[in-house]
Amino acid sequence: TTDHIVINDLLSEYYDLPSVNGNEFKRVPVPPNSPRGGLLGMAAILAMGSDGERASPVERGAWVLRKVLHNPPPPAPANVPQLSRLTEKLLSVRDLQSAHMEEPQCAQCHRKIDPIGFGLHNFDATGQWRDKETVSLIANKKVRRTKTHVIDPSGNLPNGDTFADFFELRDQIAKQEQNFARGFSESLIEYGLGRPYGFSDRMLADEILIEAEAQGNQISAFIHALVQSKAFRQK
Repeated sequence: TTDHIVINDLLSEYYDLPSVNGNEFKRVPVPPNSPRGGLLGMAAILAMGSDGERASPVERGAWVLRKVLHNPPPPAPANVPQLSRLTEKLLSVRDLQSAHMEEPQCAQCHRKIDPIGFGLHNFDATGQWRDKETVSLIANKKVRRTKTHVIDPSGNLPNGDTFADFFELRDQIAKQEQNFARGFSESLIEYGLGRPYGFSDRMLADEILIEAEAQGNQISAFIHALVQSKAFRQK
């Protein structure tokens, strides 16, 4: 929920923010009601949750669960049913994903993943803001039909917290600071030690969390705790 971003002239135009002169990166405040600021409004993060043409609520929801909420969903089952039978109906992405909920092998995970992705669906495939999505039926490389749907970004988090739109989703996620801190600590250990995080690293993660929390969870506190640890100094 940061109130600023660090951008250059190219990104200031892309984010539709006050002009920045030159290609050097500068700290720029965001307007009060801007969706920018923080990870969830970052185009690079949002673009990862798309195929370049359409945004994917599943990819985005799963990323938030894995990287922000420290609550990763299980891998998708091998027998995921195809939804090609619905392509000619020009359903919204939300309605299309609801079809997955009809399949028992999909419903359990999609109840957890999809609502977060719907909360981010006002961002298109490249991270630009929109209020509507246009769905197209393409055959022989030609657009045969299109239909426009108003985006419904409401939903709920796995812990039961509800949100009406992206801004409420962002605020609800920001409250779960310790979940993010735990996941960040584990990722930092992986990066710093150059190997996957394992069960034996739990004590080190706990130590990092204690030191970081005592310093207001500043990023520098996490890094300092890791590099001062025996595991890092003797790796």
